[in-house]
Amino acid sequence: MLKAISSIRLAALSTRTHHRALSVTATANAAKNQFIVIARDYQDPEALTRRLDVRPKHLVSVRDLHKSGALQSGGALLTAHSETGKMIGSILVFQADTAEEVRQLIEKDHYRTGKVWEEYEILPFRSADLSS
Repeated sequence: MLKAISSIRLAALSTRTHHRALSVTATANAAKNQFIVIARDYQDPEALTRRLDVRPKHLVSVRDLHKSGALQSGGALLTAHSETGKMIGSILVFQADTAEEVRQLIEKDHYRTGKVWEEYEILPFRSADLSS
């Protein structure tokens, strides 16, 4: 019986600690700033080929950033919504303490190191609460 009580107390302590950790994580994430990144591709004839070659590595990296909470959303910037529309850049929404932190993430991205993104702009952003 003593073993059972100890197990129950240990489980309760573990649950409280887990909830406290979740609460701290949620609070820490809520305190971070949001940033929009507008990245424009190079326009030379090989630009699209480089983008497509590097894309698998880029997607692995951004999926990891999304899982970590640093990247909230992202996608390709297009010339048009049609079969003739071309990818000409990217839009990303980051959550970070500073723009410098975002800049460091962008500089390490495979699209930047692989000469896909020629230039980018980091802008402060605040998403609207659309839940109500």
